[in-house]
Amino acid sequence: MPAFRFARMSILLPVVLLVASGCTYAQTDTVRDPVAPSQSAADEFSIHKPGWAQSVEAALIAGRFDDLDRLADQYRREKTRLKGGDWCLREFYAALDAPQQSDKDSQEHIDRLEQWMKLRPESITARIALSASLHRWAWVARGNGMANTVTADGWRLFDLRTKESQVVLEGSANMKTMDPQYYSEMLGVGLAQSWDEHRMHELFERGVQLEPDYHYLYTQYANYLLPKWDGHPGDASSFAKSSADKRGGDAGDMLYFQITTVLVKRGDGNFPVNELDWKRIQRGFSVLTAQYGATRKNQNQLAFMAYKFKDVEVAKQQFAIIGDDWAESVWRDRKFFDRIRDWSHGLNS
Repeated sequence: MPAFRFARMSILLPVVLLVASGCTYAQTDTVRDPVAPSQSAADEFSIHKPGWAQSVEAALIAGRFDDLDRLADQYRREKTRLKGGDWCLREFYAALDAPQQSDKDSQEHIDRLEQWMKLRPESITARIALSASLHRWAWVARGNGMANTVTADGWRLFDLRTKESQVVLEGSANMKTMDPQYYSEMLGVGLAQSWDEHRMHELFERGVQLEPDYHYLYTQYANYLLPKWDGHPGDASSFAKSSADKRGGDAGDMLYFQITTVLVKRGDGNFPVNELDWKRIQRGFSVLTAQYGATRKNQNQLAFMAYKFKDVEVAKQQFAIIGDDWAESVWRDRKFFDRIRDWSHGLNS
């Protein structure tokens, strides 16, 4: 087991950490509201309506499992995207796992998901949502400190809940309808349990065979290949290049940007950026923006990457676009953002 195993909560966690403002942007196809039993339900779940994520959570609380299954089926079928390229399907699972405030709240949330799975046993959606919540709850028990700060009870609950998540997923392996998020969740569980590379690679390959454009599979597996988990120096960067080369063209460059920004971020500030192709990262950002639109997060990501590559000109250009619209998920705090912005203008070393 690598020395950094469980060192801090910098794993790609279940999708609860990825909740955005709502599913409001589609890729190229005409956006259609989910097939629902009534027009009022269709209006409620319109991906253009503010508060979309809250409507999804409210439907879960109300036990409207048929509506939720229809919505997930739509997102799997139409492959609609958010502005910036994130998948509505991924956002949907995030909305189903809003952070709970206490163990009591979390247990009630788990109970609802178990009820959904019991009442609709053929629903792959219910199973994925349940496994994601169990895995997230496992990390709540563990906490985000160094490994030596975790209590014995924290480790016990982490192991118990992670294994419960695994059992739910393994019981869903042969469902009639499959979902790329299933494989993303499996990769997350595998990292937490330190599965061997052969097993993880097989999961990754099955996932991309189902949906080759689901970039979360690539970022999950690339994260697993970091030395602090189960990889060796150079593994993750080589994987990013080979995956992008295999996709080829604009799609490959876009994927390269999506993978490498995660690697640099998850590398805890120590990722050797000299292993990466900075020009290709910039091309990938340009392709992503042209195809799906600009977002605050992606613009901040490029500015952060420019800082890592010591490219003052690109950093300065991005900070001019960003202004004060900084992204906490990228910079952690405003002081760091301000310091790097000052650096781009030659105000500090």
